[in-house]
Amino acid sequence: MSLVPGRKKRTKADVPMASVDPIAHIVIDSPLPHLDHQFDYAIPEKLSDAIKPGVRVRVRFAGKLTDGFVVARSSVTEHQGTLLAVASVVSPEPVLTPEILELARTVASRWAGTLSDVLRSAIPHRHARAEAVIDDEPEACPVVNTSSWTPYVGSAALIKRSVDGESPRAIVTTGTDDGANLIAEYVLTLAHAQKFVIVVAPDRTSVEAVYVAMTNLGAPSSLLTTVMADDGPEKRYRHWLRAFRGNARIVIGTRSAVFTPMHELAAIVVWDDWNSTLYDPQAPYWNARDVAVLRSQQQNTALVLIGSAVSTDAVALMPWLAHVGRSKDDARQHWPRVRSALDDTYRDTVGKPVRIPPLAFQVASKALQKGPVIFLTARAGYMPRLACDTCRTVAACSQCAGPLMTSRRSTLPTCFYCGHQESAWSCSRCHATALRANQIGSERTAEELGRAFPGIPVRSSSGDRIVRHIDARPAIIVATPGAVPTVDGGFAAAVILDGNAMLARPDLRASEETFTKWMETVAQVSPSGEVVIVADSDHPAVQGVIRNDPIGFAVRENESRAQVLLPPEVRLIALTGSQSDIDDLLETVKASHTLDAAQVRGPVPVAQGQVRYLVTCSKVEAAPIVAAFKAATAIRSAKHRGEPVNVKVDPRDI
Repeated sequence: MSLVPGRKKRTKADVPMASVDPIAHIVIDSPLPHLDHQFDYAIPEKLSDAIKPGVRVRVRFAGKLTDGFVVARSSVTEHQGTLLAVASVVSPEPVLTPEILELARTVASRWAGTLSDVLRSAIPHRHARAEAVIDDEPEACPVVNTSSWTPYVGSAALIKRSVDGESPRAIVTTGTDDGANLIAEYVLTLAHAQKFVIVVAPDRTSVEAVYVAMTNLGAPSSLLTTVMADDGPEKRYRHWLRAFRGNARIVIGTRSAVFTPMHELAAIVVWDDWNSTLYDPQAPYWNARDVAVLRSQQQNTALVLIGSAVSTDAVALMPWLAHVGRSKDDARQHWPRVRSALDDTYRDTVGKPVRIPPLAFQVASKALQKGPVIFLTARAGYMPRLACDTCRTVAACSQCAGPLMTSRRSTLPTCFYCGHQESAWSCSRCHATALRANQIGSERTAEELGRAFPGIPVRSSSGDRIVRHIDARPAIIVATPGAVPTVDGGFAAAVILDGNAMLARPDLRASEETFTKWMETVAQVSPSGEVVIVADSDHPAVQGVIRNDPIGFAVRENESRAQVLLPPEVRLIALTGSQSDIDDLLETVKASHTLDAAQVRGPVPVAQGQVRYLVTCSKVEAAPIVAAFKAATAIRSAKHRGEPVNVKVDPRDI
C-alpha cells in the first residue's frame, strides 16, 4: 500500500518522513530461518540522503536495535500496519552491491541457508577508521611474459579470450610447475588490459606466494590487495574497501574473497579447488569453488581452476570446463619417477609388514647425496594409537574408554580424551600387558629416520609447527599432509608412508583427499627425482599418481560415486538431529513437496541421541527439494517446534 508522507507513524517520536521513496526494504542480520526475508521500514527525512541501496543501517526489531542492509527503496509497502522508522545509518558506504546480493541469494538457495548468514561471510564487519583511508588509483600494470604457459595445450586461447572480455572456463593441471607463477602471469596479463580479477587460494601461505610471484613480475603494490579472514578487522575491511572502491584491480585472498565486489570483474581464479579450507565451516556450509562457478555464470566472467590436482566436483562440470595442460607425453617427462613399494611384500623376521620398506631407504639414501628428501606420514604425534601386542585390540583408557597414545618414547600410555596415564594397563580381552604401536606418528618416524641416517638433519613439519620453506641442502623432512614445505629446485625424493591407511579411512572423500595430497607432495619433487608410495600399486589413486593423471582419476572416482548415488553426480542433503526432530522436518517437507523423486536413507547413529539421514536426488530435481527443506526449516523455527535439525547440502565429509 502507499505510504502517505507526513502520516503519523508508530515511532518513538513524530518525525518527518522522506518525501521521495520513503520505504526502505531491509534484510536484518538474524540467523533465524523464519526471518529470512525483507522487512519494510519508514525512512526519516533527515536520513533520506544517506539511505541508499547497499548501506548498513540499524533498525528496531522485536524491541532491540538490529543491524541490516538496505536492499532497495520504494514508495509502496505490502505491510498492512504502521511502519517503524530506520533508527540510524551505520555507514554511508553502499557495500552490498546488486551483483553480490544476487550471488548471496543464489548461495543461500543452493545450500538451504539464510541470506544473512551468507552476507556475514561476504561482507567484512565495518571499521570506521578503515573507511577514512582514501587510496590512490592503481598504477599501470607492466607487460608480462607468459612463457610459463607456452607448453600448455589450449593456454593461448584461454589467455586471449580472457583479455578480449570473453568468459572461458578451464581446469589447469600444473604438475611440478610453479602454480603461483602461472597464476601471476595470467592475472597480470589481464590487469595490463585494465581487467579486474579475483584469486582465491587455500591459505595465507598460498596467498603470500601468489602476491610475491606478482611483485617479482613487476606488479606495483597499488594494483594488489589481499583479503583474508585471519587479518584484523581494520586491516581486512581496509583491504576489502580498496577492491570495492576500485583502488585495486587484483584481489588475492582466502575463501571469502570470492564474494569481493569488483568493478567489471573479468576473471576468477581458484587455486587447489579440492582443498578442504575452501569449505566454510559455518552454515550454510558453502565452498569457494562452487561459489566461483555460480558467480562466473551470473556475471559472465572467465573462470580458472588451477592446481597439481583437481576435485571430482570440478571434473563433473566438464566439458563446461575445458582442460588446459601439458600433453600426456610432456606431462610425464616433467613428472618424477613414481613407484609403489608394495609391488612385493616386505616383512620382518616374525612376518609382520615393514612400515618403511627397503626400497624407500634405497631411494632416500641415493637422493640425500643431491638434496632434501620428504617423508609423508598419515598422522602427527609420536604414537597416536596403541593396541594390545597379543590380540591387536585397540588399547582403551580404564577411566573413560578413550584411545591410548604416547607422546614421547619414555612416557606412560596416556588417554587421548581425558589425559589419564595408565601405569598398569592390561588388555580387556586377553589380559596381556604388552602394548604395540597401532599407529605411528611423525615424531616417532623422525626418531627412527634419525637413527637410520646418522649425520643427516631431520626436521618435522606438522600441526602448529609447520615448516614453510627449506633450503636445498641434504636433509630429511617428516611432514603430515598439508604441511609439506617448499624447496628451491624441488625435493630430491619423496617417500609416502601409510598409504593404505590413508586410503582406508571411512570417509566419502578418502580416496580423493589422499590422492590430491599425494599429488601436492609429488609436485614438490624435482622432475629428475624419485617417489616411493607405500601402498598397493593397483589402487586407482596410486596409479593416478604414477601416471600423473588427475583428470582420469577424478573421472573414475565420479563414476564409482554415481553408482551408489553420491555427489557430485547427484545432490545430497544430510540431516542430523534427534529422530523425532528429523521425522517432524520430513513430514513438514512432504506437506508441501513430494519426495518421490528423492531417496531417503537412514537413520545412522552419529552421536549421543543424534542420528543422520541422507536424502539424494538428481541435480534436475534438486532445486525444488532443497527449497522445500529450507521452507520446512523456517516453518519449524517460526513455530518453535523441537530442536533445529542440521541441514547440509553436498557436505564434504560423510
